[in-house]
Amino acid sequence: MKTTSIFGKVILLTFAVFSISCSSDSSDSKSTGPVATDKTTFKLDGVVVTADETTATLYNNAAAGGQYLDVYAKKAGEIVLEMHMPATVGTYPAQHAGFTMADSWLTYQNGTGADPILDYFHSDSGTMNLSTCDLVGDELRGTFSFVGNNTASNKNITEGNLIVSEITHQP
Repeated sequence: MKTTSIFGKVILLTFAVFSISCSSDSSDSKSTGPVATDKTTFKLDGVVVTADETTATLYNNAAAGGQYLDVYAKKAGEIVLEMHMPATVGTYPAQHAGFTMADSWLTYQNGTGADPILDYFHSDSGTMNLSTCDLVGDELRGTFSFVGNNTASNKNITEGNLIVSEITHQP
C-alpha cells in the first residue's frame, strides 16, 4: 500500500511539473526585436515594423560627381521609409537640413503621403551605415537609426536593418 501511495505522489508531482513547464505567459512571448532576416525591419517608437518590399534605384549625379541610391521600403503597398545615400559602403549622417550628396536623408512616412508636412518625418539626426553595396549583384545591406520630425512631432526609428535585393539602374 505504501508503494502505491509513493507511486501516486510521483505521478502527481510529474504531472504538476509538466503542466508548469508547458504554460506560457503571453507577456514573455511578445517580440520586441526584428525577426525577419530577409526583409527590411526597424522599430518605430519601440514597435517592430517589417517591410513587405524594399527596392532601390541607382543613378549618376553629375553635380555631386558620383552614384547615388534612392531606397523605398513598403508596407501594405504604401511607402513607409524613403532613404537616400551615396552608392558606396560607409557610414553617413542622417540629416535633412543642410543635406548634401555626401550625407544620407532618411524619412519615415506615415499615411498615404497626401500631406507633405504632417505625413513625412525627415531625419534630424542619426546614421545610415551601408555595409554591403553590391551594384552588380543588386544587393544592399546596412543598419540605420534616426529621429524624424514633421515640424509638429518626432518619430524614433531605431534598430533598422536594410535589406535590398532589387536595384533599378538608371542611365
